[in-house]
Amino acid sequence: MIDPGQLASDIAGNAISLALPGLLWAALFLLAFEHGSFASSIGLGRRTFWLLLPGAIACTFADLPFVPISNDLLGISLAGALFPILVGLLSLGFVAPPARRSIRLFLLGFAVLAAASLAVVLAVPKPWESDLGVLAVAVAVPVALAGLAPTHDALTARVSFLLSLTGTVVVLTFLFSSAVPGVGITENFPEYLIPPVLAGILAVLAAPLFLAGEEALALPVAYVSSTFGVLVGADVLRQPPLYPSSTPGLYIIGGAGVSDLVYLSGLLALATAFVAHRLARRGWAPVRGFPDPSPSPSGRLTRAFRAGVRGDLSGSLTAAALASRESAAQAHVLLGLPLPAPDRPWQGLPVPGWVVADTVNLQASAKAGTTDGRESFRGWLMARSLVQLGNQLGARRFGSPMARSVAFLLDLLVVTAPAAIIWSYLAATAGSGGFGGVLGSVAFNGAIYGYIAAAFLYFVVGETLFGTTVGKWVSGLAVRERELRAPSLLAVLLRNSFKVPALSVVGIGLAIATAFLFVPATSGSYSFGGVQLPLSALAAAFFGGFVVVGVGLIGAIGALTIAATTEHQRVGDLVAGTWVVRVARTAPISRAPPAVPPAPGSSG
Repeated sequence: MIDPGQLASDIAGNAISLALPGLLWAALFLLAFEHGSFASSIGLGRRTFWLLLPGAIACTFADLPFVPISNDLLGISLAGALFPILVGLLSLGFVAPPARRSIRLFLLGFAVLAAASLAVVLAVPKPWESDLGVLAVAVAVPVALAGLAPTHDALTARVSFLLSLTGTVVVLTFLFSSAVPGVGITENFPEYLIPPVLAGILAVLAAPLFLAGEEALALPVAYVSSTFGVLVGADVLRQPPLYPSSTPGLYIIGGAGVSDLVYLSGLLALATAFVAHRLARRGWAPVRGFPDPSPSPSGRLTRAFRAGVRGDLSGSLTAAALASRESAAQAHVLLGLPLPAPDRPWQGLPVPGWVVADTVNLQASAKAGTTDGRESFRGWLMARSLVQLGNQLGARRFGSPMARSVAFLLDLLVVTAPAAIIWSYLAATAGSGGFGGVLGSVAFNGAIYGYIAAAFLYFVVGETLFGTTVGKWVSGLAVRERELRAPSLLAVLLRNSFKVPALSVVGIGLAIATAFLFVPATSGSYSFGGVQLPLSALAAAFFGGFVVVGVGLIGAIGALTIAATTEHQRVGDLVAGTWVVRVARTAPISRAPPAVPPAPGSSG
């Protein structure tokens, strides 16, 4: 007999599970784009949106194995766990600056919380006793941090508050979750909604006490506490019962990717805090006067055009004049010249005389304002010519599509050669399992996923620490943010996440090709539908096909994007706001003026 209540609960649970990711992405989009300055000031700006949505989806197959346990292999998913963890840590620096001190203090308390909770679970077999033990740890750790800290300042108070909220999520998640051997760690509907929703509400309610004057920081507090709380309450404390299985397994923290609770819980807490913040009418002023993220000169010129279309003619002129000045300043930066005086933006640049005259006319028009649509459009056309000129002056500093392609191929060789050796060894020592046994083995699959994650981290570590990689260094290239600053970790994570689909295709194809070549076999052929095909031919077909798709097709799209954009950026660079530029170890940049466009008719 069908239970109507259970049926209704199952339908509601399935509907919410399907709709939840899209709703949470929409909330993150509204935060990052509708309130851009506000979101950036709390560490959850547009880069965070791009990393947690398309970036995480692109990294679906990137799982990094890090410890063997008995016959099993434990790893972490980039998309489902590592990205949310890193976003949480980066936003923590906004909650309690200075960032390094707050991150160190939080990680210390979090490590004690996780280790002590796990010790209780392993040492106490009875469920109700272990529940009480985890609760006691969750209460004791933040209290001890607040009491034993050498300095009782605002930073310590905020981190203690954050740990208290994290401990609350740990306890509730531990109570509501369970480990199912052969399936993984599960939580039922609606229990899995309770910890993150409660974290978001409590963060906003307690903000006036712990975040006085900066109540907006309740949003990143909710995100961090829920992400780290679910990580411990489910993936750490419920992981051990999965191991004593006779069948070896590959267990991945955050293994469900963008559908994993570690990933979704932080976003659910953030969305709840976002709604609660709006209901509390606390406003959207940036914390500590954080400036509005500046677009590129071309992007600001586009904004100027949209302002004119909306009827804001004076605003269009002002934005167009600002775009032309920023384009000149960008050219100075790229050419290594000192910035000029604000009223002489093109001073020191090799430009014709009409540029100075047009700049003076444009600035005067912007200062005076206008109600004439034709005058506003002429000013915009004038600014477009000046922006194009600035782009041409600085374009010689950017890496060409050919140089960047060569650099990527060199880097691909660096990260793939060791992986090919490991795959070959695993295939050659597979024993009697044959080809199917190799492809189904924990070690071989771990090596495939590990290659994708390790290759991604190779780019991230190199560009974060040195601003370059082996391939880029050989090609005389480096990654920089605007104004030639060293790239931030978030920018590097974001730009390289768009490389992962190519790395995934190449890694899977090469691993299968290696298995065809090195698996011990009684014959040098393999049967497909009764047809015997040489293993070497199959290996070449697999590897060639995947390379064409992974490097050829995806690489061609990237190269076309680089060639088509004014600042020679592929998609990852566009969303991350980064440049790939020539550095000093190459030939000096020529200062000869480029081909200059004719003076626009609007200047006469």
